[in-house]
Amino acid sequence: MWLFLALSAGWYLNENLREQLSGIGDTPSDFTHYYQAARHVAEGLSPYSDSSYDYPPAVAFALTPLARMDYVTARRIWFAASHVFLLLAAWVMWRAVGGGLLAACSVAFVWAFGGAAGESISLGQLGPLLVLLLALAYTRASAAQGISVGMGLALKLIPGLLVVAVLLRRDWRAMAGLAAAVVVAVLVPSAAIAHWNARQAYPVRADYWMGTPAILSWSVPSAVLRAMDPPRRGDKLPHGWEFGNGPEGADLSRGRRLVSVSVAAGILLAGIGALVFLCRGRLRADQVPWAAAALISLGVAASPISWTHYQVLQYPGLALLLHQALSRRAWMLSGATLVLGGLLYPIPVAVLRAYYRQFGAWTAASPATLYVWTSVAPLAALVLFGVLLFYVGQDGILRPSGTRPWSAK
Repeated sequence: MWLFLALSAGWYLNENLREQLSGIGDTPSDFTHYYQAARHVAEGLSPYSDSSYDYPPAVAFALTPLARMDYVTARRIWFAASHVFLLLAAWVMWRAVGGGLLAACSVAFVWAFGGAAGESISLGQLGPLLVLLLALAYTRASAAQGISVGMGLALKLIPGLLVVAVLLRRDWRAMAGLAAAVVVAVLVPSAAIAHWNARQAYPVRADYWMGTPAILSWSVPSAVLRAMDPPRRGDKLPHGWEFGNGPEGADLSRGRRLVSVSVAAGILLAGIGALVFLCRGRLRADQVPWAAAALISLGVAASPISWTHYQVLQYPGLALLLHQALSRRAWMLSGATLVLGGLLYPIPVAVLRAYYRQFGAWTAASPATLYVWTSVAPLAALVLFGVLLFYVGQDGILRPSGTRPWSAK
């Protein structure tokens, strides 16, 4: 096992550190939009003064300490901080599942070979910070859990699904922590922006959040939109498939936006309904980690926009499930977890990269290949949701920090 840990550490350092260092400079990235928005906030302007910024306002406010630095310095600090977030999240999950060598191997495997962390770091995305907040939300109790959920919601919409787990747990301190975090990180920044410039209190293209058929959006609604606009073999890809990666490339009709949102809402309602039915309207403490991980997997699959790097949000849930399977010597479940983890990111990425290299561009040389391998991840996420949901009804192995041993209360 020690040899495996060393191998995992080496792989992590190569894929997430060495491979990404060359891109940490003055080259544009998603972090560029965060940085520009933070500079606007530092000057008392709306972060949405930048038409390309379409993230929650808390992101820009949180990064204002970096706004006074030059871009390269700020980018390097964020790069280092991202690794700190990921490693702290790994430590939180390791302790939560009981510590020990097997727990370390389970967490290390997901963190090293999951794949999505490298992309998130290279883009300067929020993924590593969100992984830490999710790990805390899964494993902490009372106000700490609510604050973690609220902060995650303030930075990205998908973690907001954990509000369901907080409500089903009926922990009033957690609800109070959640409410406080929402006020501080959502309402206050929004009010400040509206005060500075009411006309720029929202993103220029908020309708963009309603869906995209872009190749790199791996969700069920995106798969449906791609199916509604199929390419002909040998022709150019539809515009939205190739250029729907940002507000400027969004060209969905009102009808297709409605389809996308309806599909997303239907999946979310069905999944949440299944969770409520299974737990009979109330979660025990030992069920919370499983329910929370299931909700995140559901959200990644159902979101109208779900970029490939969003799969990093699955890391805590995958580590939890893998450790559960290995500790109980459930070899079929262990193998299934590895397969699902591979289908969430590494396998489809490898296939699509090979496709791109073969043809030198995104083309319709094989529409079936593109459609299948951009649809595999959301289907795997739904299967993972089902597996995690099953464990909501089983005996838990985690105990939220700061609580008494779990009971059936």
